[in-house]
Amino acid sequence: MELQTIVFMVGLGFGAVLLLSLIFGVLLLLLGVVVSLVFFKTRKIIIPNITLPILNLLESPIRFLLWKVGVEEDIVSNLIIDLRNIRYKDQYIKTPYTERMVFLPQCLRHPKCPAPLTEEGIKCLNCGRCGIGILKEETEQLGGRFFIAPGSSLIKRMIKKYHPKAVLGIGCSMEVKEGTAVISSIGLPVQGVKLLRDGCVDTRVDMIKLYELIKTPPKQRYNIHDHLSDLKRAMEIASLWSDTSDTRSKILKHNK
Repeated sequence: MELQTIVFMVGLGFGAVLLLSLIFGVLLLLLGVVVSLVFFKTRKIIIPNITLPILNLLESPIRFLLWKVGVEEDIVSNLIIDLRNIRYKDQYIKTPYTERMVFLPQCLRHPKCPAPLTEEGIKCLNCGRCGIGILKEETEQLGGRFFIAPGSSLIKRMIKKYHPKAVLGIGCSMEVKEGTAVISSIGLPVQGVKLLRDGCVDTRVDMIKLYELIKTPPKQRYNIHDHLSDLKRAMEIASLWSDTSDTRSKILKHNK
């Protein structure tokens, strides 16, 4: 066989592989867009085991196409977070309280928070201006570790220092998406809770969802709505972020 013929056949084979790869890539991209649109319209997640790797691989072009059709930019981040939560939920639940670690962002603090910054993050003084102090106490009573993180570097240092078996983190969509990706990449089951209101100070979180994840017993299915005392407690803690001093004093008194 002549060299020219061999080169032609190799080139033809390479072109066919390239074409098939391109078609496959386009199909994955379209699938990612469709799944994201379904989530945007219905909040339902379809084929989660396939969707997460597609979004991890093609997040930027999927974001661009969704932007072109007028879909909010955070929808892909929110979908990735929800998919990762689904993927690791069972492993998180199996982990004993004593081997769990909770990280809250410093922006959840009250604007006049007196807590000092230490080597292990911001040290809550349980002053009553917000509900972080009660969350910290209840997490530690269960045996878990609780941190208020001024930045992602603290999270990495505390994980390296204490070697938890599962992590619960709170933050804005981008922080939770990136943080859960890093934590899951080192083999730890992770759950992420997005802030309801982003910002640098005085933010808010879905306390019912957060409290449910803190209280979920090891190796048990738990729905906070089936436990009215815990549901009421979560709502009481959430109210500490209000400006009602009477509410604060009642809850702090109940907690002692």
